[in-house]
This record gives sequence, C-alpha cells and structure tokens, in this order.
Amino acid sequence: MTEHQTDHAVMEESLELLGDRYDGMAAELFDRFIAGHPQYAHAFVNPEAARERMTRETLEAMVGLAADEPWVDHAVTNFIDLHHDYADFTPQDYAAWFALVIETMASRAGADWPDGASAAWQRQADPLVAKVAAVERNKEVPLRT
Repeated sequence: MTEHQTDHAVMEESLELLGDRYDGMAAELFDRFIAGHPQYAHAFVNPEAARERMTRETLEAMVGLAADEPWVDHAVTNFIDLHHDYADFTPQDYAAWFALVIETMASRAGADWPDGASAAWQRQADPLVAKVAAVERNKEVPLRT
C-alpha cells in the first residue's frame, strides 16, 4: 500500500468515525474562519448557502487527492475562480482553512479520531495549497509572509 492509499483509508475511517458529530461543523468552521479573517466577511453575502458547500468540497478535494482522483486539479481551479470573484484569497488563507477543517474534525471526533488521521489530512492539504498557489489566476495575488 502506498502512503496515499494509507492516507485515503485513514481519512475515510476518520470521516466515518466523525459520523453525526459532523452536524453543525460547517457553520462552526465558517464562523471560526471569519473570526480569524474578518477582512473576508464581506465576501460571503449569504454564508448559510456557502459554508456547507465549502466544507464538503474541501473534504472531497482532500479525499480525492489521497485517492489520486484526476478531477482534483480542476476542482482547485474552480475554487480559485469562484473565490476571486469575491476577494483575493491567498494560498495562506487556503492553508488556514484546511488546517481549521482538520483541527475541527479532530476536536469533534475526540478520542475516536484515529491515530495518524490529522497527519494524513495534512499531507493532502499541503499539496492542495501548492496547487492553489500554482493556479495562474492566483499568481496575481501576492503571498503574505
């Protein structure tokens, strides 16, 4: 089994173990992200419509990357195109969002969170951030240090 296959299995297991504790997670994530990045509050005119989709698409992209799905690159380009219509999100903003997703899932799952799950999710988040940075349209946005 390759690292990606192992990551994929651990990630799928962690989602199953999260179970009903997922309920309300999208709202919590969004509220926490905006609290930490208030400059982006204006970008989400209807947060109730965006937060569940954003959360599910994030999880799908990370799991898809771990499964070597060919659609992930296209999905990342779509993330960039959609978000650039509202604000200039940087790769670091995406990294912060991905880290928050991982942290929140682990917190909600508590003792049920599998060993190595956070690391498996992060190993998928890191290349997603690199993909975000590589999208041509996103190269226009300066990297914050």
